[in-house]
Amino acid sequence: MTAASGVVVGVDGSTTAAGALVAAVEEAARRGVGVTAMLAYAAPGSWAEGDGDADVLEPDRMAAAVLEQAQRYVAEATLHLSEALRGVPLEVRVRAGSPAPVLADAARGAELLVVGHRGRGMVGRAVLGSTGVRLLALAPCPVLVVRPRAAGPDGPVVVGIDRSENSAAALRYALADALRRRVDVVAVTGAAPPPSTVGFRPLPATTLTAVRESLRPRVEQFVGGVVGEYGRRHPVPSIEVVVRAEDPTLAVVDVAEQIAAPVVVVGRTGHGAFARWLLGSVAHGAVLRAPCPVVVVPGDATPGHPDETEGYGDD
Repeated sequence: MTAASGVVVGVDGSTTAAGALVAAVEEAARRGVGVTAMLAYAAPGSWAEGDGDADVLEPDRMAAAVLEQAQRYVAEATLHLSEALRGVPLEVRVRAGSPAPVLADAARGAELLVVGHRGRGMVGRAVLGSTGVRLLALAPCPVLVVRPRAAGPDGPVVVGIDRSENSAAALRYALADALRRRVDVVAVTGAAPPPSTVGFRPLPATTLTAVRESLRPRVEQFVGGVVGEYGRRHPVPSIEVVVRAEDPTLAVVDVAEQIAAPVVVVGRTGHGAFARWLLGSVAHGAVLRAPCPVVVVPGDATPGHPDETEGYGDD
């Protein structure tokens, strides 16, 4: 099957996947691209017909039946989209197989892969379980995990920073995404205290302040380098650096909640073949705990920079 371009979204018939589909259309509208809704299904070896005799399943017949169901589901899920969003090109595809490899393969040429946080079908179970970690770790493009978010105006995009090349890719993605959303960026670093200092008594405020202040110049230098390089070719939104002396996941999640972030962006960790199976503790923690959708960005991702020609129905 030919890989899809634009935005790919995994659907499984659940309410959560319907929300992911709407989010995918919104993302595509901001980028000026189309959406491919992909449903992965497990094809049985046979089905019973007539008086109970089992016929060998014809793959094409099964695929056609699943495609018809998927098209009805997608039509119902997008029924109440705005007129502008209904103008986004939308294609429905189905493929037999496990959701992680099917979606990863479909997204080979995509700008973004979108999945729901949970669902009753294979995609929902995948995101919460080991298959989902595999999908997030192996996807060839950024993956947006659609989590529930409180209603209200968008705050800045939050991006987790650890001064690695993976977080540099996440920061570049966050800069481009903030421009598309017309908001600012907050780059967050959390530094957990050394194990020898952890005990039953809280650390003194002076110790926590010292940890933050010793780390801040290095974080600001890292962010400045990435932003400076990015700014040579693209506009740069306003960016703030936040350094906290606490667990990195808690720092990112807490800041996102405080400022009503529309999305949290984190880099995917690891190097080499073995590390492709590793999602990273901060990324995994954000996917499970963030108060908003989360984008997991691979180290070699291209952010898809906005320009004046992008967007459907822009003012």
